[in-house]
Amino acid sequence: MMSSIVPATKERLLDVFYGIYKKDAAQVLRALTDLKIIVSRGDDLSLRRAITYFLNNIAKQTQEQETIAAIGEDMFAVALDQPFRFPATFTFVLRAFSTLEGIGRALDPDYKFVAVAQPYATQLLNLEGAQAQQTFLLEQVGKQAIELGQATVAMPARVEQMSSTLSGLEGGDIKLRVRALEVERAARRASIMQTVTVQSVACATLVNVGSQLAASSHPGLATFLFSGSSVFGFLIYKGFKRVRRIDKFEKGIRGGS
Repeated sequence: MMSSIVPATKERLLDVFYGIYKKDAAQVLRALTDLKIIVSRGDDLSLRRAITYFLNNIAKQTQEQETIAAIGEDMFAVALDQPFRFPATFTFVLRAFSTLEGIGRALDPDYKFVAVAQPYATQLLNLEGAQAQQTFLLEQVGKQAIELGQATVAMPARVEQMSSTLSGLEGGDIKLRVRALEVERAARRASIMQTVTVQSVACATLVNVGSQLAASSHPGLATFLFSGSSVFGFLIYKGFKRVRRIDKFEKGIRGGS
């Protein structure tokens, strides 16, 4: 089955490429949102901070502890919001890249896809060719003119909206809501511990009943209950492992602050 990427998707992919090159987190976030890779949850501040951090450190390999200390709370917020999606279109794109990589390595053990793609990336960045450069410049000038016109037209409405918002805050009609990530982490830990407690009670109950049945010459039913208790035991282990991971994460954030 063969398909192609529509022009709008190509433009958004180029926006992502140029945004990464210019280290423009806002452009990258906007392009990924248009590509449906990111679903906006209303509060994109943590996501923008995380993208900015990775763009600024794209040339070096940072340690996990350093990353947690720098943007640990933002990464936790992103993990809770789960804004990332993977459209079906890019499944075939990645499969095509992996196929090319496999064929290239089979024919040449020293084959590197990055080295092959570098001239094309350089061409995109340098905008080789007068026609491509002229078209790009005209598009950029036109886009900036449109954005400037829209900003000028929307300025009175924005001022009125700001005035209305301030009036609503003063009158109590609008209430500010602050997202406390530390409270969210504590609530998540408490929820996991509550689940582990319920599972521990169920595990102990099954072991107790199974022991009594085994003593009463009902080995088949006792084995079934012991199997159920082992399942709960595994769930308890996973729960405590998640708690330890949250505690380690919290310790990393506090250590970096």
